[in-house]
Amino acid sequence: MLDYKLLEALEMVVKESSFERAAKRLFLTQSAVSQRIKSLEEKLGKVLVVRDSPVHATRAGEMLIVHFRHVRQLEAALAEQIDFKEQDWQSVRLGVNADSLAIGLLDALAPLLESERLLLECVIDDEGYTLDLLRAGDVAGCISTQANAVTGCAVQSLGSMPYVFVATPAFAERYFAQGFTQTALMHAPTAVFGNRDSLHRRWLGERYGIMDDHFPCHQIPESHALFDAVCFGLAYAAIPYAQAKPAITSGKIIELAQSERIYTPLFWHHWQKQTQEAKRISDAVLAFGRRVLPAQEASLHLTAL
Repeated sequence: MLDYKLLEALEMVVKESSFERAAKRLFLTQSAVSQRIKSLEEKLGKVLVVRDSPVHATRAGEMLIVHFRHVRQLEAALAEQIDFKEQDWQSVRLGVNADSLAIGLLDALAPLLESERLLLECVIDDEGYTLDLLRAGDVAGCISTQANAVTGCAVQSLGSMPYVFVATPAFAERYFAQGFTQTALMHAPTAVFGNRDSLHRRWLGERYGIMDDHFPCHQIPESHALFDAVCFGLAYAAIPYAQAKPAITSGKIIELAQSERIYTPLFWHHWQKQTQEAKRISDAVLAFGRRVLPAQEASLHLTAL
């Protein structure tokens, strides 16, 4: 039999990428956490974590963490069936793209998080990669561009997120006076979320044949700050329409080319076996999709990664 206190220590060490931070989260000494990991490794005869900086799990360690998280889900489901209510706050980890947070996902979840005493932990990544988090057992659900479910999971459509290319009027006059052309796009500074932000790069490649490193680019890994960069006249960027609409309406920024709108289909993935709280989270995420994300329109669509 596995000692789940030892598994809890393993999960926390990998989650925090540090023995020291894991010890603080578990209210233990660092040596106690280290001893729990060592005991588990000796019991199983396998190395479970790579003691590097940052600390990370071996393949065997990853499998144990996935098992531990599944057991916790089953225990939560059992507690519901026997009407056992825990008084402590419960944590829920979701894999989300930053743009969904920027246009109201948290607003949709807030009433449920408060009423059910749930602590939300968002793992933010590009929507083309969030499904890897669910596949690894790292999150209970994720928003992804991938339409196909992974083993043991279910998938539901959220709608399509429309992106518009926007800039200040002065920026547009300076860089796009001759139109939205390949030459202009190779010289106008743009802004993206980070290296894994694939939407804008793929659009430039597929639509205009412009590859990486052939255009000036700011990297700003925060959605609101990235939008601020556009409003400050530093760059043009692909921004969710729901986020950009007020500034477009006020005239602070303009849409550079309505014909170039990108509609990115998004999907909600979650484990098939869900607790009632997890089901309510799914309902809230789907309601967010119905309220904020329009049905897919006939415009430019980029293929999912």
